[in-house]
Amino acid sequence: MIIEIVGKPGAGKTALNTLFMFRELIYKGQILQRQSAKIINGFNAERKYKLPFPEMPPLYANYEVHIPTGYNEIFKPYHLNPYCLGLPTPETLDKIQLVHPYSCLHITEARKYWDGRESSSMPDNVSRYFETHRHNYLTIIVDAQRGESLDLNIRSNANRFIEVLGMLNDEDAYGRVIRSTWYCREFYSLQDYEAYLAGKDSNSRATVYRYEGNIFELYESRNRISDFVPADKEGAAYSALEQLSVDEVKTLPKHIAAIYDMSRPEWYRQKPAAPKQQQGVRNYVAA
Repeated sequence: MIIEIVGKPGAGKTALNTLFMFRELIYKGQILQRQSAKIINGFNAERKYKLPFPEMPPLYANYEVHIPTGYNEIFKPYHLNPYCLGLPTPETLDKIQLVHPYSCLHITEARKYWDGRESSSMPDNVSRYFETHRHNYLTIIVDAQRGESLDLNIRSNANRFIEVLGMLNDEDAYGRVIRSTWYCREFYSLQDYEAYLAGKDSNSRATVYRYEGNIFELYESRNRISDFVPADKEGAAYSALEQLSVDEVKTLPKHIAAIYDMSRPEWYRQKPAAPKQQQGVRNYVAA
């Protein structure tokens, strides 16, 4: 099963993704672990080199999650690198990440890995991974800001589309979050979801999800903050430019003065130049 969660920035997409992981762990974790071990045991009966069984429920995430399960006990899912998902090929055999059977994969900021604008260049082994994920009994839950921004190869294989319309956090007298409620609209086919995006009639269902407690304590909700940090090199710092007059800007170094120029830069939204073809030499692109 593939579930796509969409919504505006701050709507609560990753929080809902984490809620689904919490429910998997609490209600199905041991079952998933046993089912996975059963499948692996069948493989091992015919293997010379035995595969190890999962030592905990086979839940994976590409962001930091820490779910309390008892006194001083914290569950942390297996690490997942979405760039490394795909079916093995001779070229990728040692580069891909093969997850346990019956695994649940939780992926935030999915567009970073599978941008819909690059659908034509998705490797065949990655596309087939999503087409055949059920053969390994996988559940894949991804979140992205806009559903149409995700690669069509993934969207076309999704079973549910959940649009987070809003998230309400109840607080106690001290301002601590004690309950979260998600208000959503769900679609159960790509056709209905795309019809909705186009403003046409479509079949959908209003749904509500709740979590008792502070969902934000279960995961790192700012996992992309490092993208906004200046490079670790001499002279690097956050921008703290003052408001200056036109004459004052003229006295600044060229690269600083360019930031004060509010016209559209030449490099903005420019596609990389295609490599020049040498005389008498053909350029080949790997499929």
